[in-house]
Amino acid sequence: MPPVDLDDDPSVSPIDLADLTFARRPVEVASPVRSAKKKGLPVWAVALFVVLTLAGIGAGAWYTYDQELWGGHTVPSVVGLERDAAQKQLEAAGFKVTVEESAADDGIGTVLACDPEPGKRAETSGGATITVAIARTIPQVTGQNVDDAQKALLDAGAQNVRIQSVNSDAGAGTVVSVEPAEGSQFKSADEVVLSVATPYVVPSVVGLTADAAKAAVEKAGLQAKVDYIKSDKPHNEVVSCSPEAGTQAQEGDVVELKVSSPFPESPDKLAEYLDATSKEVATYLGNEKYALTYGATFSNGDAHAVYTGAAGDMITFTANPEVGSYAGDKTDDVLAAGAPISGVRYVFAQGSAPAGADAETVAAVKAVMQECGFTGLKESCSAADLEKLGFAAEGRHFICAYGEAQGYSWAVLIGGKQAGQVNVVAMTFLKGRFSGGIDLAPYGNSPAKFIAYAGLYNENAVVQKEAADAAAKDGAAAQGQ
Repeated sequence: MPPVDLDDDPSVSPIDLADLTFARRPVEVASPVRSAKKKGLPVWAVALFVVLTLAGIGAGAWYTYDQELWGGHTVPSVVGLERDAAQKQLEAAGFKVTVEESAADDGIGTVLACDPEPGKRAETSGGATITVAIARTIPQVTGQNVDDAQKALLDAGAQNVRIQSVNSDAGAGTVVSVEPAEGSQFKSADEVVLSVATPYVVPSVVGLTADAAKAAVEKAGLQAKVDYIKSDKPHNEVVSCSPEAGTQAQEGDVVELKVSSPFPESPDKLAEYLDATSKEVATYLGNEKYALTYGATFSNGDAHAVYTGAAGDMITFTANPEVGSYAGDKTDDVLAAGAPISGVRYVFAQGSAPAGADAETVAAVKAVMQECGFTGLKESCSAADLEKLGFAAEGRHFICAYGEAQGYSWAVLIGGKQAGQVNVVAMTFLKGRFSGGIDLAPYGNSPAKFIAYAGLYNENAVVQKEAADAAAKDGAAAQGQ
């Protein structure tokens, strides 16, 4: 190829020497000759290789994870198991076990909860905590104030706390005992009773009966001493007490009770026997030195007892006070046993009757009435009145009076069966004695005449009549069956 004269070539620009002071970037021209170098793997093959490699790594990772070679361990299902069994399972899984306790009503000794949660994966380095159920127990509350003690019980799970006051020398409001006892197991629904101290205080007892007052004083933790006094208050009623009601005391202090006497003012105050109890009467007669001569009961359970005083006075407790007979040698203390008193008969010993009572006059009757405390005279009769009814006197001489007061009836019989004999007899019985039980028609419908007849003419009249009535009732009942 011939040389080219660039200077003569019109397509070539002349060289400007100023341009030669700057470097110019060479112009790249593609080579017309191909390289003979070997080609690499296709892209898809490389991609497949990468995918397979990653899959293998993932499978291995999954397998080793599944086999719990890394990534922690699955927490065993231990809720509901006994403590030891749960602890062994967790330790076998690699967990260090911490045990916490929680009071519960049921499932004592079993696992209530686990942290981490059972069934989930967790790192064993963090350990596991199980909560084990233990029985609720009564906490120490004795000596605490009631508010603190109640809070302690509520915190222990008690839902049924009852507070009761008990007399104590401990400070007011202080817990003196708890039931169930401290340390005892209980369930939340069980009743827990706190006994809280309250000072010993003399209760209000004025106006109560002696027995009711004694019970109130003893319930207050004090002792009662009864002193019977004469009073216009109802018998056996507390008139006053010392110390006075409301006074603060110490355990065992004595409270003196002044009580209106439940006993008769004197042995011949017959109506007062009906207001007393049988046991009180037995006590009174013993105090008055009356000896039990006879003691039994009637078929209805009423008392039939005879007492004799040192002067010879005789008191008979009987359902038939119109007559004074008794038979047998029984001496059962029926009054002390509580046999009811339905009637009382009092025979004055010679020389012990009240002044002016040894005459067969209304004045003598009134003297006996005053002595015995009777009021409400209704009628009187003499032997002549009975003779008019066909009952011959045959030496009998008397005055018999009958009366009624509130709640009871009474009679006075002065006289005797023989000349010169003057006995003074007083009697009282429950009102209603002559309200149909005894037929008064043969005696002019007069209780006084019947009483005189029963006492001086035929002492068995009452007993015979009542026996006949009972037999008639039994017969009627038998026919009705």
